[in-house]
Amino acid sequence: MPFLQKLGERIFSRWRGRRGVDIIVPIFGAREATRACIESVLTHASGDWRLFLIDDASPDPQMQPMLRDLAGQHPQVCIHQARENRGFVATANIGMHRATRDNRDSLLLNSDTLVPKSFNQRLADSVYEDPLTGVASPFTNNGTICSIPEFMKENPLPRGFTPDSFDRLVRKASMQTRPELVTAVGFCMYIRCTTIREVGFFDEANFGTGYGEENDFCERAKAAQWKIRLCDDLFVFHAGSASFGETAAEQRESHNLKIGQMHPNYHRDVQKFIRENPLEELQKNIVRQIKASEGHSES
Repeated sequence: MPFLQKLGERIFSRWRGRRGVDIIVPIFGAREATRACIESVLTHASGDWRLFLIDDASPDPQMQPMLRDLAGQHPQVCIHQARENRGFVATANIGMHRATRDNRDSLLLNSDTLVPKSFNQRLADSVYEDPLTGVASPFTNNGTICSIPEFMKENPLPRGFTPDSFDRLVRKASMQTRPELVTAVGFCMYIRCTTIREVGFFDEANFGTGYGEENDFCERAKAAQWKIRLCDDLFVFHAGSASFGETAAEQRESHNLKIGQMHPNYHRDVQKFIRENPLEELQKNIVRQIKASEGHSES
C-alpha cells in the first residue's frame, strides 16, 4: 500500500475518534502478583475498556477460582483458559485477535505490573498524538529504556513512595512531549488496532516463549512507517519476570540473537538510542522532583 494512502487512512481513522481498548493480561503462575495487577486495573481503568484475562494453563489450582471470583464482580472482564501451555506470545495473540476482530485497540499488560488512575487513557493519548503513531509504552521502574529514575536499571521505588504516589509525581513532572522510542517495552504496550491490521500479530514461531516479540513487532511497525512513543506522563510499576523464573536469562540471550538475524539494524539502533539517551532531560526532571519532595509523598 502506498505511503500516502496509508497516511490518508490513518488520518481518517483519527477523525472517526478513538477506539475502545481491550486490556490483555497473559497469566501463568505468580497468583498473588496477578491478583494485585488485576485489582489495580479494575480500580483505575477508565473510559471504554474491557479486561481479557488469559490463563495459559497455570499450574496453580487456585488460579482459576481466583480469576472467576474477580470476573464475576465485573461485567467488563472476560476469562479464557487454555487447555495446554502455549507460551506468552501465543497467549498475547489470542487477546489481540479478539480485540482486532472487534475493532478495538490492544493494551498488553504483564501480570506483575500495577497500574495507576486513568493509565489506559494516558496511553491512548500518546498513541493518538498523531495519525502515524501506532505503539506506546510508559515509564516504569524496571523496563530498560523506559526505566526511571535511573536509565537502563532495575529501580526500587524511591523512598517514601508507593506506585500510585510516584505516578502522581511523574505526571506532575511531565512535559508531555511523548518522545519517540527505538522500541516499545512489552511489560505495558498500547497498540493501535490499525497498526496490528497492517503489521500482523506477534511472531509465535520465533518468540513463542516470550522475550523479543515486542521488539520484532516494533521493527515491523517502523518498517511500515509507524512511530513508537513514550507515554511520559505515566508510571507503571513492574516487578519483573515473576512468571518466567530461571529460564529468563536463557530466553533473553537466544531471542536477542534471533532479533539481530531478523532485523540487522536493530541492535545498532538500540545502542545508539542508549548512547544518546534522548530521554535524559525527562529523567533529570523526574529526579529533581524526587529531590524536591524529599521522599514525602502521599500514600
